[in-house]
Parts: sequence; structure tokens; C-alpha cells
Amino acid sequence: MAGAAALAVSTTVLVRRRLLSIRYGLGWLAVSLVGFVGAPLLSVFASLVESSGFTATGFSLGVFIIFLGLVCLQLSISLSGLHSAVQDLAEYGALVEARVGALEAERDEAKAGERRQESVS
Repeated sequence: MAGAAALAVSTTVLVRRRLLSIRYGLGWLAVSLVGFVGAPLLSVFASLVESSGFTATGFSLGVFIIFLGLVCLQLSISLSGLHSAVQDLAEYGALVEARVGALEAERDEAKAGERRQESVS
């Protein structure tokens, strides 16, 4: 439960300093709330599991490893979305650059044509 309290306090500080977005801050506050509620339940389940050959520490470690795996999965999903957004922006920027280049080439060609007509006249 002390870890859950520390997580809640550190998350609040990070959100207030704008080092952590509110979206993720709310998620970590939810995790700390689950930690508050889950700590007593984890000890009850660990004592039930001890009869089947697992130790309470081993059971708790397994739960934490599963939790860390879920956090990694969630962060991978967020990173994939950001990668897709960056790729879309890069493609859009390349298209805009190509369009601007084409317009500048047209403008330069039109100016060259005007100069030729002026020199002929």
C-alpha cells in the first residue's frame, strides 16, 4: 500500500509539473487506486495459493510481471499510434514540398517566358 501511495503522490507531482500528460496521469492514478484496493486482496489470494505449492512472494511477483507486461503492451500501442502520426505528417510534408516545388518551377518558367518575349520585342 505504501508503494501505491508513493505512486499516487509522484504521479500528481509529475502531472502538476507537466512532465506527464493528464491522460497517462489518470491511468497511473487508477493503477495506484488498484494498488490500494488490491494489496489486501493480493495477500488473501497469496495465502490461498500457498496451499497449491506457490509462495506468497512468487505469486505476488507473477502478478507484478503480468502487470508490467500489460503496461508494456499499452505503451507499445501508444508508440505505434505516434509512429503512424509522424509517418502521416512526413508524407504530407513531402507532398506539400513537391507541390511548392512544382508551383515555383511554373512561376520561374513563366518569368523566363516573359523575359524571352521582352527581349524579342
